[in-house]
Amino acid sequence: MDWQTKRKIIYAFTSIIAVTTIFVFLLRDTLFPEPTCSDFKQNGYEIGVDCGGLCDKKCTQEVVPLGVLWSKAIAVSSTTYDLAGLVSNSNIDNAAKELGYLFSVFDSNGDVMTEVRGSTTAPLDGKFPLIIQNVVLAKVPGKVALTLFDTDHYKVKESPTSPTVTIDNRRYESTDTSRLYATIINNKRIEIRNLEVRAVLYDSFDNAYAVGKTVVPLLDKEGKEEIVFTWASPLKEEPTRIGIYPIFNPFDALVE
Repeated sequence: MDWQTKRKIIYAFTSIIAVTTIFVFLLRDTLFPEPTCSDFKQNGYEIGVDCGGLCDKKCTQEVVPLGVLWSKAIAVSSTTYDLAGLVSNSNIDNAAKELGYLFSVFDSNGDVMTEVRGSTTAPLDGKFPLIIQNVVLAKVPGKVALTLFDTDHYKVKESPTSPTVTIDNRRYESTDTSRLYATIINNKRIEIRNLEVRAVLYDSFDNAYAVGKTVVPLLDKEGKEEIVFTWASPLKEEPTRIGIYPIFNPFDALVE
């Protein structure tokens, strides 16, 4: 092949590339549409209307529904009870900015004695308790139902494979009062403020018989703190299993 023929081929190839580039540029919005995530239409790479794909909001089909594993009233005194339930969350990369819930307490006849509402952050990929303490009831409750009101889920930066907060060194002591100690660890280089931590104690039949809550005002970057849960009187027995759950907001997992 002579040089003149090679030059014609190069010119032709260059012209094709130039025309293709201009074509793609002019039709870029059609060929590579960007999701708007707020125009009430499914466009771009969205999986649904303003959700999925590159949008922060997750579509319903991408979210694993949360489940209630158990719910009950735990006697604190003859008239006071702690309402507690354990929730299972299998979502690993998305969360609701607020999870609403309702405890419905029924008497032995099935009539509603009281209903108590609350809201919480839902930690990722695991089990966590919902607790409302010191609810006064006129008589011994029967069944307790826990209803969840989940809201829209969004992408989060927190990762269950590298959790920001972990628990170590659980220790239970009982004398004239009952106390549960633990070490809470911040694994990231971010400050965490007003972190709620919840505890559930289980008896030899693996039934929850006591619950508690505390708040850590400040957990420094890569810091550790000892936390303590206290019950005013000795509990009925020493726990055979202890669950301690930091309720870390997955939207607070910032870049270090």
